[in-house]
Amino acid sequence: MNRSTFTSAALRPRQAGFTLLEIMVALTLGMLLSIGILSLFGSTSRTNRLQGGLARLQENGRFAVTRMESDLRMTAAQYCSNMAGAATRGVTPVVPVRAPLVLTDQLGVADPGPGAGDTPVSVLQSIDATGYPTSTAGTGSYILSPRYFVQGYSCTGATCTPAGLPSGLPAAGTNPGDRVQGSDVLTIRYERGSGWSVSGAGGCTSGGTLQVLSRPGDDPVSFVPGPQLALVTDCANAAVLPVANFTGSTLTLGTLMPGTSAVCTNAGTRDMRVFNFSKDFVTVTYYLALRQDLDPDARPNSPTAARRVIPVLIRRENGVDQELVQGVDQLGFLYGVQNAAGQTVFLTADQVNAGAVPCSQPPEGVSALEPGCLWRSVRTIEAHLLVNTVGEIMNLDNVSREYRFMNSVHATTDASALPSALKAGSMLRREFIAHVSNRNFNF
Repeated sequence: MNRSTFTSAALRPRQAGFTLLEIMVALTLGMLLSIGILSLFGSTSRTNRLQGGLARLQENGRFAVTRMESDLRMTAAQYCSNMAGAATRGVTPVVPVRAPLVLTDQLGVADPGPGAGDTPVSVLQSIDATGYPTSTAGTGSYILSPRYFVQGYSCTGATCTPAGLPSGLPAAGTNPGDRVQGSDVLTIRYERGSGWSVSGAGGCTSGGTLQVLSRPGDDPVSFVPGPQLALVTDCANAAVLPVANFTGSTLTLGTLMPGTSAVCTNAGTRDMRVFNFSKDFVTVTYYLALRQDLDPDARPNSPTAARRVIPVLIRRENGVDQELVQGVDQLGFLYGVQNAAGQTVFLTADQVNAGAVPCSQPPEGVSALEPGCLWRSVRTIEAHLLVNTVGEIMNLDNVSREYRFMNSVHATTDASALPSALKAGSMLRREFIAHVSNRNFNF
């Protein structure tokens, strides 16, 4: 090698690279950084799911309780029903709710609940001689007891007490469309709306007429031409009357059943009002039903359904279902009943139906020992809802899976069976309680 070649090689830049040790250190640091990022991402994602599920749980629970409270407060509501009026007082300071006189042979009230022998009838048309609802036409006037304005059912598994759920409710099961097992059912009735002022000289007689006067602030008059029912009340007396026709502002009464007469003449001393009984007397039933989860990747939780099912709170008004919120695992009710001594005792539906305490005084014209007489004395309804996050939140710890319902603490795993027979899964659960006083009784 000559001198020029050596000099050229010496001046050439030296090629350098990473050693094996440096490469291993760099890979190790990269792996640690990647693991940290993945761990942070997983933790953040889980926290988001947890917060989102908890927010949904709170929102669903509060909405369900608020919606139920608005109905429960209206139980047995009638015009002026929170005033003493002409109610009869007994020896003890117990004043019963007003009971309307029925002068029509066909009430047409939906879902009446238990009948004679605990057999449900599709439509309550009248009350028979033994005090039970019946689907047959009436033959004489009678008092519509407030006992039929509220009816609860205590359910364990697929069996409810008393027997004879309102007609149209699905059978209990674990498939989409079934009623949720182990959850109570409640039916209430009330008269809604503002009603309209009345003037009339014909009185409550067959073929008599009543003039409907709409005042500022009243609801639009909802009577239509043709047969229907009207409720006339003056804050002391109330009567359900058959209407043969409505033209202009005139109600023409149909044929009234024989028996006790009602007051229809407005003496001017009270604000007499008429209500459209056919449209504004509502029957509301609360229960839980199962719906299929639309997520095809959700883990099945039913022993009989191939895909996951979600329990949903249902509000049924006059036979029409409305889905309120998803994720209500269990529904339970307690009833604050005023006994004959004027004391309030909290009972389950089966205890109320069995007459666990002496019944309070009935309204005038109602038998003191009518079937299920304690239902006319319900002063408070306490609704308990067990609400979940709807979607699963994986890898929850055991403490987070625990829940409390109706004074009992429950620890669950993924495979634990709830009272509905569904798997508990990996979800948060919280109890929501609505404690509602019935403001529509006479005090």
